[in-house]
Amino acid sequence: KLEEYNLPNPEAAFDIDFFRSNPAVFYQLCRKLWPGQYEPTLTHRFISLLHKKGLLLRCYTQNVDSLETQAGIPKDKLVAAHGNFDSASCIETGVKVPINEVKKACYKGYSAWMDLNYKYGGLVKPDIV
Repeated sequence: KLEEYNLPNPEAAFDIDFFRSNPAVFYQLCRKLWPGQYEPTLTHRFISLLHKKGLLLRCYTQNVDSLETQAGIPKDKLVAAHGNFDSASCIETGVKVPINEVKKACYKGYSAWMDLNYKYGGLVKPDIV
């Protein structure tokens, strides 16, 4: 499915230099990946149950989909190796940006994410790598 983005290679979708030069691709991809479109699996729910029973020390994930958070695993128990959609930042200033603002801008398109760029001093993205 990545063919529709005309990427030089699949990794470019998450490459920070590619994002700087062509942020539209990342924002389009974010719309498809944004949490709320998919449900946590039985495995996510099992890990959440471990937490509720006081048995979970930590949950490590390489996924960026935030399904662990959606399943009820608290942020202090979660180590998201590649980040996730729970937070966002300006890549130039490091300023934290409310994730709901980023979501709205991703769905509204070019002028909305350019407004975020102006407001926060640079391109803004969810904290995923």
